[in-house]
Amino acid sequence: MLKPKPRLLVSTLDIYVLKRYVAIYGANLVSFTLLFVLIDMISHFEEFARKADGFGDLLGSCARYYAAVTPLIFCQVLGPVVSVSAALFAVTTFQRSNELTPILATGRSLQRTFAPILAASFLVSSGVFLIQEEVIPRTVSAIREAVETREASTKEKHVVHLDSKNGILVVFREYDRLARRASGVDVVPMFPGGGNQLFIRAREAEWIAPAFATGDSLAGYWLVRDGSLQEYNHRRHLVIKPPPPDRPAGEDRLAETFAEMPLETEMRPADVELRRDEAVYMTLAELRRKAATSPDHTGWSMKYLSRFAYPAINFILVLLGLPVIVGFGTRNVFFGALLALGISTAYFVANSVCQDLGIRGRIPVSVGATIAPFAFTALGAVLYRRMRS
Repeated sequence: MLKPKPRLLVSTLDIYVLKRYVAIYGANLVSFTLLFVLIDMISHFEEFARKADGFGDLLGSCARYYAAVTPLIFCQVLGPVVSVSAALFAVTTFQRSNELTPILATGRSLQRTFAPILAASFLVSSGVFLIQEEVIPRTVSAIREAVETREASTKEKHVVHLDSKNGILVVFREYDRLARRASGVDVVPMFPGGGNQLFIRAREAEWIAPAFATGDSLAGYWLVRDGSLQEYNHRRHLVIKPPPPDRPAGEDRLAETFAEMPLETEMRPADVELRRDEAVYMTLAELRRKAATSPDHTGWSMKYLSRFAYPAINFILVLLGLPVIVGFGTRNVFFGALLALGISTAYFVANSVCQDLGIRGRIPVSVGATIAPFAFTALGAVLYRRMRS
């Protein structure tokens, strides 16, 4: 007796549906990216032209800028839009060409038919997470350099950072984000414990990163130059320094001078360069450290937890959009697409409201970051399971 052949997990029909989705996804990705770049370039043309030296330099600045920021734009804006639009267009083409009828006649359900689209959207979500975690932080210097070609200044005035672990307040009179160099440096002791503390005043400070470090790596240190330091004891009294051997006795010193010295601090460039709305440049490790050390603990904790949930938007919106377009696409394609857009908008609004409640302390941060993704995933799963066949 012949044994039946095992059923393949991936059939020819699965490959056919997947090819349709991938083709539409690629076309939409190119179209939406070009449209976004064109609109953004027109709206910021004066900013590019102001810093460009001739037409060739203008084209080069635009090319460098959009080449650097395109991965960031894809993760934050275009990814979910392209995923859900490709899924809706793919299903619509099947409906308009009456290809679903013979598929259903073979006994295959709509849920099984569109499984390759769901699988592809899940892979897109995974890809978004990897780009956000691996690619963007490693190219953050190029992104900042490209952004500076459109902004008027690379410098910030009066930068202040509290290093609670080392008990010091670091003050930069002026900081260059692109060069990662500060001028007018003061390091003020805050006396958290019983040990001696140093008050440092220097002409400049520069972030020194090892050759293997990329982006905003935690490796590296601040090197302060041309400065002086005063030591205070646990009673906040100035420690008098004896004269060096080549100086006569009695010439005690209130301060020591130095040409350059490393600064002992937990502060990193991300702590002075990045605001909360720029956390997209940071890795999970940097977000976790920022949440642990920043006074704005809840805000940074929300950013850290949202990093796990945000890439899933690509999958969630496709899971929500497929049942809607199947239910209304045969009767009114435009209405089905509009309804899917409305559900997607509702997700973003609900997610933003829940995150805001978490930041304000009305609900736990972990709940605010995950309640909308979990709720809409459950809703999408119910609608997908109840899709008519």
